[in-house]
Amino acid sequence: MIDLASVVPAYVLLAALAVIIVLLTVVAIVARAVVAKARPEDLQHILPGLGQVLAALALFLPWGRGTRGPTVAPPVPVRERRGGRRPRR
Repeated sequence: MIDLASVVPAYVLLAALAVIIVLLTVVAIVARAVVAKARPEDLQHILPGLGQVLAALALFLPWGRGTRGPTVAPPVPVRERRGGRRPRR
């Protein structure tokens, strides 16, 4: 088995680690800002979209090159109708 440290210079590994840390920090800051500004009733629609963004960004990581799962549509709230018919205008 080939040892990664003997093939790749240390500065390349450190640079890759720095890029990964910067990407994770940016993602964490953006995710925190989005969740903080969202209204509580909108979180059920925002979080699945934020999860898809995070999954897309994870493809930049060397170990994130797998198959992506199915996308999940956010739940649609159903309004309860009161009464049988709407009044005519």
